[in-house]
Amino acid sequence: MSALTVGVWGYGRIGRRTAEKFRGLGCRVIAHDPYATAGPPAELVGLDEMLAEADILTLHMPPSPDGPAITAEILGRMKPDALLVNTARGALVDNAALIAALDAGVIGGAALDVVAGEPELPPALVAHQRTILTPHVAFSSRESLVELRSRTAEDVVRVLRGDQARNPFPG
Repeated sequence: MSALTVGVWGYGRIGRRTAEKFRGLGCRVIAHDPYATAGPPAELVGLDEMLAEADILTLHMPPSPDGPAITAEILGRMKPDALLVNTARGALVDNAALIAALDAGVIGGAALDVVAGEPELPPALVAHQRTILTPHVAFSSRESLVELRSRTAEDVVRVLRGDQARNPFPG
């Protein structure tokens, strides 16, 4: 892993933690986020530099109202053997563009925990030899479950006191 460069697109709390994990494996870690402040463990770089240098591109930003961040144009600027990892939001990736890029060998592969249009998945993506799909479990760890339970309990106490929940459930 020490020969790999990992690009982290979105350098907030989760992006930084992801960068720490890859750095711990000996990878060079670069990040792109127009709103983030520079700081370890990743070096902040421009989008063009990240796309050109990353062996693995991992997504950690919110979706944009302008549409998917990962388009045919973006995929075409990645290294031909690069891997795309999306554990953030399905809407970040244009499924048709990704399938076309995988078919044409534009990128090496994709690992997706989230897919636009879920729960329906494009059959070509499911069957593709260069994809790994997981069922929305990227967050799952002992630590995340403890934090989830703790936040829920704290919000129950807040609501019982007549205060506003910090993490309200939409709907």
